[in-house]
Amino acid sequence: MPQLSPDLQQQLSTRVEQCYQLVERKLGRKFPRPQVLTNQRGRIAGCALLQKNTLRFHPLIYQQNQAHFLEHVVAHEIAHLVVWQCYGKTPPHGKHWQWVMNDIFNLPALRTHQYNTDNIGIRTVRYRCLCAEIPLSMNRHNKVIKGAVYCCKRCKSPLKEITEM
Repeated sequence: MPQLSPDLQQQLSTRVEQCYQLVERKLGRKFPRPQVLTNQRGRIAGCALLQKNTLRFHPLIYQQNQAHFLEHVVAHEIAHLVVWQCYGKTPPHGKHWQWVMNDIFNLPALRTHQYNTDNIGIRTVRYRCLCAEIPLSMNRHNKVIKGAVYCCKRCKSPLKEITEM
């Protein structure tokens, strides 16, 4: 897992603080600051660990998409923590979360990022259905080895590993 430069780490910390100050001004209450980690893996840009009050961010996705990541992903994950602390258990991207994104952060309430993750070093195994070749993550490939069956979303046929002859 690559380490962030001190400059990028500082920018991330600054953005987290800016988001919390905005939330506190708009809602008129204080929020505990989360622990911020840069150890997220896979294709996920960030995640909020609600009960631990922790934010995890993917260092490579952040490095490759700095400005957009800081504006959108950081706010997205903080919105999850704010909703948890205000309302408890709610749907992850439900009306409360959307309200925080739209009305407090003035950002679109998008559930997922659209960053290119082809070059962040995720190993995949090639599988095939009736209509296409589909790369599966090592995590999913290992589940197939243990008996899991994945099907294509388009043609609904089961995926089969492509073995080189």
